[in-house]
Amino acid sequence: MENNSEVVLNNYGFYQLADIPTQEALNDYYEKKYYQQDSALYLHEYSREELQYIHNKIEQKAIIIDELMQKKGSSPTLLDVGCGEGFTLSWFHRRGWEVAGIDFSEYGCRQHNPEMLPWFHAGDIYGKLKEIVEQQRVYDCIWLDNVLEHVLDPEALLKMLLQISHTGTVLVIEVPNDFSVLQTKLLHEGKIDRPFWVVKPDHISYFNLDGLQNLAAACGWEKKQAIADFPIDFNLANPSANYVMDKQTGKGAHVQRLFVDTLMHGISPAQTNRYYEALAQLGLGRQISMFLKTN
Repeated sequence: MENNSEVVLNNYGFYQLADIPTQEALNDYYEKKYYQQDSALYLHEYSREELQYIHNKIEQKAIIIDELMQKKGSSPTLLDVGCGEGFTLSWFHRRGWEVAGIDFSEYGCRQHNPEMLPWFHAGDIYGKLKEIVEQQRVYDCIWLDNVLEHVLDPEALLKMLLQISHTGTVLVIEVPNDFSVLQTKLLHEGKIDRPFWVVKPDHISYFNLDGLQNLAAACGWEKKQAIADFPIDFNLANPSANYVMDKQTGKGAHVQRLFVDTLMHGISPAQTNRYYEALAQLGLGRQISMFLKTN
């Protein structure tokens, strides 16, 4: 993978774009992208199965958070950085947590969880975090779901989150599992014709388990646990289900993921987490969720 001219391996052990865009160029890109796509992104209606899957994934993480939190009070606090459509805010709010969410736009939350808008703060994430630091607010849990791969300086973001945490704070980071052993083998054997996970300039960084752990440790965070998610990329080894080479098979792969994950979750969320923890240690699964505390 080192021969891919679009990315370079950094000192932490994960890949980043070889030509990182400026903040101005990135802002311009996202302004144009979301101006054109707002209606398509946020008019999407989730099926009952998709909503169940979303809630299951939150619950799986919440189980681990509960295990790691110290002296959990009656109203623990959660900050969702890049809270998107507000599903995580809603899940924890309904369970008695004091929640707050920040994101660049409220469109997704307004469409899917409008009742959470009083706890939603729209604007530049760094600007909002600086306000929280100045207010000397700290949180019991900080949720960073599919954000870190997009930012120009992931180190700066993780260090800033340290300023709004205390010794018992749990930081949850979810990122795509990129340049994995499976993806590398699929590409090497010609089962896929390109590194489909490289998405310029949307994704600046391409994390793996060790690289994310190394970065977090350098920023003052210690890994406590990590889980993967459903290994949807297993389908790419099957010519009849290879959604990279035949996009028409993508829906079937998605339906399979919903069915199997919901089945496992219904049997035992805790055992499902153990399965996903083993996958993470193998370097498999499409996503990585890492649970950290201050070191």
